[in-house]
Order: sequence, then C-alpha cells, then structure tokens
Amino acid sequence: MHCELCLTEHPHDVACGGEPWTQVYLSTGDAEAPPVDLTGQTLGSYRLVRRLGAGGMGTVYQGEQTRIGARVAVKVLHPHLGRDESLRARFYAEARTVNVVGHPNIVHIFDINEAPGGLHYFVMEYLEGVPMSHLPRPMAPGPLVTLLAQACDALDAAHRCGVVHRDLKPDNLFVVRHAGEPPTLRVLDFGVAKARRPHPGEDETAAGIVLGTPAYMAPEQSAGQPVDGRADIYALAVTAYYLSTGQLPFERGQMVELALGTGPVGAPPPHLLTPGIPPALSEVLLRALSRRCEDRYATALEFKEALLLAAAQPLADALASETPPPRSHTPVPSLAWLDTEGPATEPNALTPPLTWVARVRRRSGTGDVEVLCTELSRGGLFMCCADPFPRLFNRLEFTLLLAGELVECAGEVVRHVDAAQAQTWGMLSTGVGVQFINPSARLCELIRRVQPHRLTTPASTLMRAEVVL
Repeated sequence: MHCELCLTEHPHDVACGGEPWTQVYLSTGDAEAPPVDLTGQTLGSYRLVRRLGAGGMGTVYQGEQTRIGARVAVKVLHPHLGRDESLRARFYAEARTVNVVGHPNIVHIFDINEAPGGLHYFVMEYLEGVPMSHLPRPMAPGPLVTLLAQACDALDAAHRCGVVHRDLKPDNLFVVRHAGEPPTLRVLDFGVAKARRPHPGEDETAAGIVLGTPAYMAPEQSAGQPVDGRADIYALAVTAYYLSTGQLPFERGQMVELALGTGPVGAPPPHLLTPGIPPALSEVLLRALSRRCEDRYATALEFKEALLLAAAQPLADALASETPPPRSHTPVPSLAWLDTEGPATEPNALTPPLTWVARVRRRSGTGDVEVLCTELSRGGLFMCCADPFPRLFNRLEFTLLLAGELVECAGEVVRHVDAAQAQTWGMLSTGVGVQFINPSARLCELIRRVQPHRLTTPASTLMRAEVVL
C-alpha cells in the first residue's frame, strides 16, 4: 500500500480512518470546488494510474513513466487553487524544500512541472509500505524507538537547513517495506513546512491560512507564535505517545488551554497506560511534550539519544544487581569489532548504525528485557544500556531475529563503554560489549547472510528485529 503523502480524504473530519486528527489548512472565502479525478490522464511523461488520496492542497496519484514504465507518485495541485499565485508558490516550495534537505529518510522529489490546462504537479518516489497510523497500537517500545530514531535524523537534517516541518503526525511518517529488507522510515508531506527567513517579517504564509494538525501542534504553533525545530519535536512526541499507548496525550478541550494558558497541563505518563513502556521512556516523552519549548529537547538528535537510552534502560535495571558466575581473573578479551586504534572517526549524525532489538532473559527467570543492539558481527555485538552496567564476565542469554529467523544466543559481557568513552569513540550510546559463547553454526550463517546487506544498504537504515519469546 502506498500512502504518500499522507493526504486524508476528509481533511476537515475530527476522526478519519480511526485516528483523531483535525487538519485545518485553508480558508479562501470561496466555495470549495468539486474534486477532479485525473485518473487515466497523462501529465508530461507520466500517466496517472490510480488515485491514492487527496488533501487540502492537492491529490496524489500512482503514476507510471510512459517510456520505461517506472512507478512514481504524482502530486497535483487542485486546479481551482492553481489560479492563486501565492498557493502555487507554496505548492512548489514543498518540492524545493524537500530537495534542499536531501536526506534518505525524507521522500525524494525528482520532477516538477506544469501541464496544459494549468495543472501544476511534482513527481516523487513511489513507496511500498504503510504510514505509521496504520500500524497496530500500542507498539512495542523497541521497534517504535527504532523508527522514531530515523524520524529524528530526518528532522535534524531539515532543521540544519532551517526548515521546520510543522505538520508531523503518524500519517506523515511512512514505513517502507521490501521483501527481505528491514523496514525504513520516510518523512512525508512538507506542504506546510516553512524555512526560517533571514529578514524579519518575510513569510510566504498567506492571510487566512491556518496550517497544521491541532492534535499534534505545539502550543506556540497553535497560538500563532513563531516556531522552530522544537515544535517538530513536540509533534513527534505526540506521535510516539499515540503509537505507544493508543491514545493522544491531551483531550480536545485541553488543546486550547495548552495554547492560551500558563499553568501546567500534564499528560498521563505513558507507562501507566501501557505497562510495557519503560518509565524512562515515559519521562523522555513527557519532557518532549512540555508546554514551554525551552523545556523540551533542544535538538532532534538530543531527543533521539534520549529515546535510545530510555529504551535501553531496562537492561541496566534488570541485570546490574545480578551476581556473575565464578570466574578467574582473566583479562578482558580483545574484540576486533570493538577495538579501535585511537578515537574512532566521528560518525555522520545523519547515518546512524544498523540497530537490532534483542530480548535478554533475566537470570532470575522473572521475564525478559528488551534492549537495542548495534555492531553485530561473528564475534559478538554491542548492547546499548545505561550505567550501572551488568558486570564483566556476566553471562547473558538472549534471542535475535536474523534474516527472518529466530536464533538463540548466549554471550558474555567483555567491555563497558561509559559516557566518556562513548563520546571519545563517537558512539551514540553507552553500553556493554558482548562476546558470543559457542555461537551455533546457524547463527554464524545468518550473520554472514546479514553482513552483505549491511555493507550495501545506506547506513541510515535501522534494522529492526522482531523478537517473540
């Protein structure tokens, strides 16, 4: 299913497709023109095969390049809006904005044109998958944080270019799925994005236009005040809250109070609504939902790091106090996959490492702990967790999903990476290095199968491991 572009069929409805959105966008004072279906027509070298959805500014079609048959998505400005020069400028600004940012987690736009009859359109990559609004709720924290981290990378790239999205919501976060490949995320619909202007008062927003989706809008945005990247962080936190609990953090009546009031309006902590959510993750989301933008995370990357650490916290809480088995004082073994000659090169913040989710069994037998892992190799892996760490030489038993297959693993903690070391080596998280103990032939085979994919896939792809125990 392709949902670019995440346009709703009924943008004024309070509930559409089961999700409580209200999209407010355009008021020109004219009666709305009847919808125009262009299915079957050809715009330039693109034939419109089927209609995918429509929103306030335009309609999106699945298209086909007539010469080579390549599938594309074509977004066409509503004909009755194309007569307005300012609205045409805003429509084209979306394409320019996306291409200025140019990030692998943002949908790619590669053509823009005008067809006879005053039809304005641009052409995007065609994505196979579903928007996050179509994923089952509540989502498990591990997979959710994996996708949110990619959204943070895309937002950081946009914010560095001076672009604020201003309409983030589950419908505009698209999970791309291809057979045999891990899911990846694309941020869609920059139609209401706005670049920060070098001169005060210079703004393309026309009078009479209210942009955004109220349930996801930061208080300062709802109040019509200037916004920066922290408004996007707020919207992403609302999205995370909704997907992790199945409900929005604030009722409709609280939205006005958030925008205009000054007193605290607190959302219920997510872990009280969904017991599987780590309390640390609740704290991260509630901070990102702060009424005052100064109280939120300053950047999308700071928000991302907090999300990753919060998702990893249960490992430290569950394992830090456990006693390791008797062991002679053997030096910590050297692992090629962790050792470096001096500080590692600082990684590109926009290309995080591949990440897996593992379930680690407690030694007490009282349940499993979900933890994010990186640096998978035939020797072992790195488990992201917060200090206090499980002790050196502690044996861990856990399950991974590699190449679509569940595989049981045993490992031994052989290295601690504290905050200072993580900063020196350019790592995104503190944690522990785990060396495999007697890895099975099947585990080695699955790792060999994953490694070529890891070498040829853009590093911004985060691999998700569904672990079912």
